[in-house]
This record gives sequence, structure tokens and C-alpha cells, in this order.
Amino acid sequence: MDGHVEVDGNVIRAEFIMKPWIKNTYLKFIEDRLVVVSRNEGMMKKMISKHRPWISKHYNEIKSCIRLFDSDSIFYRSRRYNVNYIRSGSRPKVDISESGLLVYAPSHAAASMAIERMIKADSLRLSGEIATRKAGQINESLSGIKVRKCRKWGVCKSNRMITLNYAVSMLPEGLLDYVISHEVAHLKEMNHSAKFWSVVSTLCPEYKKHRKELKNYDSASGRLRFVENEV
Repeated sequence: MDGHVEVDGNVIRAEFIMKPWIKNTYLKFIEDRLVVVSRNEGMMKKMISKHRPWISKHYNEIKSCIRLFDSDSIFYRSRRYNVNYIRSGSRPKVDISESGLLVYAPSHAAASMAIERMIKADSLRLSGEIATRKAGQINESLSGIKVRKCRKWGVCKSNRMITLNYAVSMLPEGLLDYVISHEVAHLKEMNHSAKFWSVVSTLCPEYKKHRKELKNYDSASGRLRFVENEV
């Protein structure tokens, strides 16, 4: 059941799920929507009342994040682009200009996939170039780069393979540089010791600033709301 919760002046979208058979009740946020799961309505009200400070804190953190995706735009290379959709029977295509991002596709689903392919390809190309250069700076080599949808911004495995969040190319240049520097540094130090951060500092002198800024970016893929335009 959908509804809303008012906390500290904020009207928060909420989803209430009743499961009479469960023992443990809980709250969680999915994007900016509060999900409340409990055995009955009375317990839901008590839980919301008890955890109002937690709800307020997390909601404000979510709202203050810079979302790389929202309902009708994407944040890409330090600026936000409105997304415009044109129904077309031809092969899906994405054009970027000063006026925004224009997607030609036969359906909304095809348009979403076209945008995702563009971002993945861009992330793979950019990260590959930067990671190879940075690995050379510390006399290390990597076995390869992958990009995929994942919760973390990046992971470096013991096989020297670096996997990055497919949305890294959407980040501002400095943050992209930090994310890749962090993972490349693991080629030399597979830990987070003082030696590791010393390597990161060599690769990205302003890493402390960028590390802090990165927390303000949310890479969760939003559902774009495509508005049809005429050619």
C-alpha cells in the first residue's frame, strides 16, 4: 500500500507492506521512498514514531545527493542533461548537444538500453586509458578492465582485474580520476594501509578532497520518464 510519512517538515513517499507471519519488522529506503514492513498497522505507526530521527537523517542524506539519474535527466561529465525521446523505427541512437541528450529509438525500453550502452562504452574507454597510464606510473600492470552495474564504484581483485561501476564516466573528471587511482593503487597494495594511501596520493594528489566529494554522488539507476517529441 502506497502513502506518505511526514517527518520534520518533509513529506516522504512511503510503501507499507503488511506481513502478519513475520517476526522482525523493519524500515529501509529504496531511492527516496521509505519502505515499512511489519505485522500490522499499529506496529508500523510505533516503528515510524520511534525511528523518526533515523528517517529524517537518511532522507536528508538521500535528497542532498547528486543523483546521476533522475526521472528525466542524467548528470554527465559535470553537467546535467535533459533527456528527450523521439520514436524512431531505425536503430537506436543517442546524440548529445548543448540543448540536451536526444534519443532515437522504437520504444522507451530500447531508449533506456541505448543510453546504458553509451555510458558503458564511454566508461570502459575512459577508465581503460586512465588505468593503463596510472598503472605505468607505479610500474604495475593490470590484466584488464570491466564495467558493470554494481553497488561499489570499483573493485580490484587479486588477479589484477579492475571492475568499475558502469556509471563512472558520468562523474566529474576529478572524481573519476580518484576512483581509478584508488583501484590501481591496489595493484601494489591489496589493503587500505598507510602504504596504500601513499600510493593513492602519488596517483591522485587531491584524493582526500575527491574522496569526500564522491560521497555526494548517487549512482543508482533511476527510471527515466521519456516524453515523446516530434522530429
